[in-house]
Amino acid sequence: MSHEESRTIHEFIEYPDHAKRTESSEFRANKRRLVQQLDIGCWICGSKDAREVHHIHEWSLWDALDPEKVLNSLHAFDPYGYTHTAGDKAIESPDDIRNLVVLCEAHHRGVDMGAHDLTMPVWFPQRAVKDGVSITKAIEHVTGKDAELRKETK
Repeated sequence: MSHEESRTIHEFIEYPDHAKRTESSEFRANKRRLVQQLDIGCWICGSKDAREVHHIHEWSLWDALDPEKVLNSLHAFDPYGYTHTAGDKAIESPDDIRNLVVLCEAHHRGVDMGAHDLTMPVWFPQRAVKDGVSITKAIEHVTGKDAELRKETK
């Protein structure tokens, strides 16, 4: 039997000093490759609507990260095989294609759905949820709104 649980999480993050975020030419080229050339859908749901590119290791935390540890973790989580192909080639930038994953807007920044809003134990399993099952309120809300809109257009 399923049950609902509500949690309030307070996150305290120590961001290292960093330059103002800009979209680098490396990021633009890798985003173009993933979204336009390879036409990769959202890593969670496969949607090709409102695609965005997410840094697996956050851009704003990059200066606090050990590049060797980043590379080790990207060998474990290598959604498109780029890390496997590059082997132990050093990773020098958060905009390296090995550190990027395509997400739809909802699974990137969406409330109760996005990588920036959920903890990993809830966000990650959204990729594997059974058809017709929801594990977040956002899914139920969107499904309900879709049904409501379909009734209004008939």
